[in-house]
Amino acid sequence: MKRTRVLVMLVVLLTISLTLFAQGQVDKAAVEVKVLAGVTGGKDDAENKLFEEAMEKGTGLNITWEKVPSGYDQVLMQKLGAGERYDLIYLNQFQMYTLGKQGALMDLTARIAASKVYAENVDKAELEKIQFNGKYYAGFNKLEVFPLVNVNKAITDKVGIDLSKLSTLDDYYQMLKKVKTYMEQTEGRKPYYPFFTYMPDIWDLQPWFSSVGLRRGVFVDASGKKYAPYVDPKAKVVWEWLAKLYREGLMDPTSFTGKTGDMRSKMWQSQDIVMDVDWAAWTGLYNNNARTAGTYPAKVNVVGLPGTKGPDGRYMLEQGGASLWAIPANAKNPDEAFKIIEYMATKEGALLLSAGIEGHDYNLNNGKIEYTEAGKAHAKDHGAPFPISKLFDLTVLGEMNPGVLESVSIGRRADVEVAPMGYANGELDARKYYDIMSKWMTECVMGKTTAEAAMKGAENELRTNKLID
Repeated sequence: MKRTRVLVMLVVLLTISLTLFAQGQVDKAAVEVKVLAGVTGGKDDAENKLFEEAMEKGTGLNITWEKVPSGYDQVLMQKLGAGERYDLIYLNQFQMYTLGKQGALMDLTARIAASKVYAENVDKAELEKIQFNGKYYAGFNKLEVFPLVNVNKAITDKVGIDLSKLSTLDDYYQMLKKVKTYMEQTEGRKPYYPFFTYMPDIWDLQPWFSSVGLRRGVFVDASGKKYAPYVDPKAKVVWEWLAKLYREGLMDPTSFTGKTGDMRSKMWQSQDIVMDVDWAAWTGLYNNNARTAGTYPAKVNVVGLPGTKGPDGRYMLEQGGASLWAIPANAKNPDEAFKIIEYMATKEGALLLSAGIEGHDYNLNNGKIEYTEAGKAHAKDHGAPFPISKLFDLTVLGEMNPGVLESVSIGRRADVEVAPMGYANGELDARKYYDIMSKWMTECVMGKTTAEAAMKGAENELRTNKLID
């Protein structure tokens, strides 16, 4: 009797399966998962196809990896606006806020909470940084690094400066004065401006505002009001310090007119500046450029420093806006799309997004990576030079650019707090904020007005434009 019932159940299940198949239900692997990508993928169309195949192999999915060669942000909005359907899209943190508010993204909170992959690989502190109204609307592409102070130790060693002793605004001021005197009087380089800071967008200033415990951007207080820390009265001492550097010839005048490319060229060419603030990755890139030129480490030996210590004993650095993956609300295959998000958080996915495609970018010899000429040219970056997985050991990638691992490790120190700038929970018009702050505070740093007057002018204009309350 039991055997008869079992046979009947098998027949019923088989009938259901055949019916579903007849209705068009197919194996998951046959479902096409459409991905719109920006920086992540192959370096050209041919390699992008190899990347797509590697991603398919890693996930067991049928994937179309559409990588936009340029103008990604505009293309993304045009495609979404035209109603094109994708299962997974690459976007930055601010785009996540914008599309999340519009209801254009799927809420991934429950999926992330239930994900064993995310629990094992992704630091909860990183997740907290991308919350929007207490929910998650995206997963990670990579671990974001941060701008920090870069100093050419090859020069400061000549001057006899102990970089480990630099922790206050005055410490850095005295260091810059000594370097300027040495370079002008001993090496005859006149005029010598030891410090370059990129003033448009008031970028690169966070290590200095750490000294008074303030962060860039706009935040929302407990009562729901928006405020901008850089115009807080406590910020005055930092603006005055920057103005003093400019007044005394310690800040490069091209800080106001040049580009970041100008700053970087001056830094790795060893004799033009001794200090800037740039991404942790650039610590290594400076040294690698110098190594190629034959000047590392005798003339160029750039090291990363955390900046200035705040009132509570912590160094406050600013993390770059997260690069993320989101599932559109109208996605056809959200389950498969989330599987890709999970894969990119694993050690295996991390290797693909950094080293690249096995057999193309590298080969394994006794378990050790050996890069091809293509792999060397691609510099271990296929979207995630620093993967999000906390289980991924960067040393498996082989030799890194000199100094980069030390700089990145600064962000993991117990006395360092790395957090993104304030976006007022996605409400900030960042471009307008940058323009207003840069306009007023450039006047201050160049000595055309006082710090107090510039801060008041910036505050009033921010309020007029409803960026703060």
